[in-house]
Formats: sequence, structure tokens, C-alpha cells
Amino acid sequence: MRILLICMVFACANAVAQPAAPATFQAQSTRGLPALLARAVPRDPQVIAVQAALATTEARYRQARSRLFPTAGLQATRGRSNDLDGALDVERRTHQVEASVRWNVYNGGADRAELDAAERERAGAAFDVERARAESAEKLAEAYFDMQRLERSLLQSQERLRDVTQLVRQVTRQTELGKSSEVDRELAQSSQLDAELVQDGLLTDRLAAQIKLEALAFEPVAQLADFAFAPLPAQALANADTQQAQLRAVRERAAAARLRVRSVAAILAPKIDLNVSHLLNNKTTPPPSTIQQRGWSVGVSWEFPLGGGSLAQRDESISRAQAAEADVGRAEQGTRADLASTLPRIANAQRTLALLEEQERKMAFVVRGGAIQYEAGRRNLQQIIQTRDTYFTIQQRRIDQQHRLTLAQMRHYALAGQLLAAFGLAQEEK
Repeated sequence: MRILLICMVFACANAVAQPAAPATFQAQSTRGLPALLARAVPRDPQVIAVQAALATTEARYRQARSRLFPTAGLQATRGRSNDLDGALDVERRTHQVEASVRWNVYNGGADRAELDAAERERAGAAFDVERARAESAEKLAEAYFDMQRLERSLLQSQERLRDVTQLVRQVTRQTELGKSSEVDRELAQSSQLDAELVQDGLLTDRLAAQIKLEALAFEPVAQLADFAFAPLPAQALANADTQQAQLRAVRERAAAARLRVRSVAAILAPKIDLNVSHLLNNKTTPPPSTIQQRGWSVGVSWEFPLGGGSLAQRDESISRAQAAEADVGRAEQGTRADLASTLPRIANAQRTLALLEEQERKMAFVVRGGAIQYEAGRRNLQQIIQTRDTYFTIQQRRIDQQHRLTLAQMRHYALAGQLLAAFGLAQEEK
């Protein structure tokens, strides 16, 4: 008995130690909408394009930053010349190498302003990447939910076609037995044709939706798992103005445009350059009387464009900043209006969906009771067909209303800047 217990303990330990759980988790993690979005969004051409634009702005930022540092140079000279040295005509050969360092010490703050503006543009481009990822996810999710809607509608249509086909058989038997008229059989067959037409239309729509979904997902999509949006917390709605990627992008660009507006004094200020040179190698023959070995100089230049070019550039910067500020106001106004209008739509869709669900339950009871009454001869065929058509219409309305509610909730999340987090695609800010 003791040996048997020991064997059972070892068997249980081995069963627990089996690596089945990670495999199960891996199989589940590849299904559903979030997993599909995680694979498809990085491959979206729109996302790839804005990521390339982000790399471009980062390169421009590094270019602007490099202006704050000195510029090192190396110059090699080799040549021959005929020089007049005093009263002598000398043929001179020159072979020399010179190193130099040039540093723009002051230029009215233009380099610093451009660096700060480039940094804000880089931040705006990063928000553009987030915006593009959210738009790609929303577009693919909309196709995913549309495919789910058609799948549910198709199931209800198949059930209706099955019931109508069964009714046609029943009426046909009754007609052959003389219990029903030929008109009833034609009416039942007409209802069957209508169900077949609806079924064929839904099959076509589902095929088109599947082609669109797989084109957006870059892969076949076989299974559609349900996905539900939880109500947004009040804090998320309060922070929507600062979380929406599009708003943050236009604000950063507006800030960059403001930084490029410099004062008149800064534009007309002199520019100061520091130059340091050192002669590394010299093989000039015959040597001249003097050769500069090393040296430095500070140059001050003060330019006044008589045509007003500098002031015109400042006016252009001011106009660009004003346009950027207007873009911020337009984006904020549109986002707030859309966000405010989404709440009543969601509330109405929820109320309508609850009423349709109650109506569907009541109509299902009527359909079942009507079938019993038809068997007892208390209802005619026309009433039975109308009752079942009404029941199917209510089912389709409920499915469509559920689809509209899901899209409204998804749009609400997108306007609040929480869509990527809802799908598990949010990235930590660097």
C-alpha cells in the first residue's frame, strides 16, 4: 500500500511538472483581436511611413544640435607657382597640410532656437506614430467587428432558412393531403425564396468583409473571438484633452513654430566666429620669407539686409506660428465636439439594445406560441410567416445595434486617447 501511495505521489508531481501550461498560453495569445492587432499594426504602411518621418525628425534634431559644436577641418595643398620674391623670379612648389577649428560663438540665438524647435518637432513626430498606430488599430478593429456582425447575422439567417424550409415541407404535405390550398404552398415557397435571397446577400457581404479584413491584417483570419469595451472611467475622460495623440502632435508643432519666431534684435545682432589654425606639415620650396605656423582669430560680422530679407523671414515665422496655433484650436474644438457627441450616442445605443433584447425575447415566445396555434388551426399561414419575418427583423436590428454600440465605444476610446491601451498596444513613453 505504501509503495502504491509513493507511486501516485510521483505521478502527480510529474503531471504538475509537465510544460503544458506555457503551450496553452501561447496558443491562446495568438487568438483574438488584440493579438491580431499586435501582429498587423507594425506592418501597416501608414505606420511605417510615420516611423520613417520620425527618423527624419530625429536626424534633423541631430543636425541642429551639431551647430552648437565647433567644426574641425583639414586642408591639404599641393601646387606650383611663379612668385616674385623681391627682385627675383622664383618658381615655388608648395606641399602643406593645415588643421583648423571654426566655432560660431554667437549668431543671435538662431542655433539654440532651431535646436529647441527641432526637439519639439521630434516629439510631435513621436505622437504622430502613436496616432497612426491608433488609426490603424481602429481601422482593422472596425473590419473585425463588421465581420463579427455578419457572422451573427448569417447564423440567424441560416436558422430562419431552416425553419422556413421545414414550414414549406409541412405545407406541401398538407396540400397533398388536401388540408391546405395551393395558395398556401405558393406563399410558403415565396417566403423560402425570400430567406434564400437574404442568405445569399449575407454570404456575399461576409465574403467581401473577410477579404477586406485579411487584406488589412496581412494574414488569414479564421476565428473571431468576442471583444468588449469597458466603460471609460471619469479620470480618463478628464484627461482626454492631454492624452489624444493628434492633439499632442499639433501642440508640439505649434510650440516649434513659436520657438522659431525670434526678436528683431536677435535677427540684427552681429555674428561672432572663432577660428584656430595650425600648420601640420610644410614642404614649400624655396620657402617664403614668412610662414604662419599657428594662429587664431575672432571675427565679428554685422549684416543689415537692405532689402528687408531678415525681417521678412521673421514675418514668415510669425505667420507660420499663427497658422499652427489655429490648427491647435481647430483640432481641440473638433476633438471636444466629437467626444461630447459620442456620449449620447453610446447611451442611446445601450437603451435601444436593451429594448431590442427584450423585444426579441417576447417575439421568440410569440413565434413558439404561433407554431402551436398553427398546428391547432387557430392561426393561418400568413400570420405565421409574418410573425417569423418580424422576429428575424428584430434579430437583425439587435445585431446591427450591438455593432453600432461597439463602434461608438471604440470611437470614444480613440477620442480619449485610450484605444491602444484598451487593445494592449500602448507603449511606454521614453
